[in-house]
Amino acid sequence: MSTNDEGIVVTIDAKRLIAITILAVITISTLYSYIIALFAFVAPWPDTYLYPFDASGDTYDTSNNEEDEFSKGSTVRVKATVEKAIGYYTNKPPDYTSYTSISGSSSYRVFIQINDPDNNPYKSCYTTTGSLIQGGSEEYTANFYIDSGAAAGTYRVDVLVWSDKLPDGSSLTPTVESFYFEVT
Repeated sequence: MSTNDEGIVVTIDAKRLIAITILAVITISTLYSYIIALFAFVAPWPDTYLYPFDASGDTYDTSNNEEDEFSKGSTVRVKATVEKAIGYYTNKPPDYTSYTSISGSSSYRVFIQINDPDNNPYKSCYTTTGSLIQGGSEEYTANFYIDSGAAAGTYRVDVLVWSDKLPDGSSLTPTVESFYFEVT
């Protein structure tokens, strides 16, 4: 090894410097946009906190006995309970956990749909618009006759609750509660 080793010398002319700078700016911009897009779709809370109403329900026979197995030609009684929340969280900057208390009454509409074993709509009904105060609840009952030609299998009941606009002006997708019963 000699004493005059100078090492590797890299010479960058003006064209190459401009090209490297442009590539660096494009790479950094793309990476920044990707990271921002990832955080834009992260929900900070479980879905149950995003809705002003909660729905629950079950199936009964015509004597009001809780039942989850029905024969063709019988009637399924669906009881759905709607409860108004006391507040909700929204996905808003800067902390993405903005809490809004729901005061006063809010109007809503309940829609009950039964889907057959192939997940096709079988029967449905809806209620007139109701109104609940904070923490209040209301029960709805609907009777559905099971036709003699109905397919045997597991049927899904969906209880959907649509609300009016929230205090901040946003409107939400409906609250959905699903439960099942068998047709033999």
